[in-house]
Amino acid sequence: MPKNKKMNAKQKIFNAIKETSPKDSSIQEIADITKISRETVSKYVGILEAENKIKLTREV
Repeated sequence: MPKNKKMNAKQKIFNAIKETSPKDSSIQEIADITKISRETVSKYVGILEAENKIKLTREV
């Protein structure tokens, strides 16, 4: 996948999380909002958390 598409997906996911804040959103909810697969959202949520850009607040 080209780097700009990766950044675009990551940015879309980050923006969706910011827009729904302070409400906790599930991976599926973010996937629905962004129209990005649940697997891709999960991957980038992990990356965003590792970069300390987001904090996971609920787990199933």
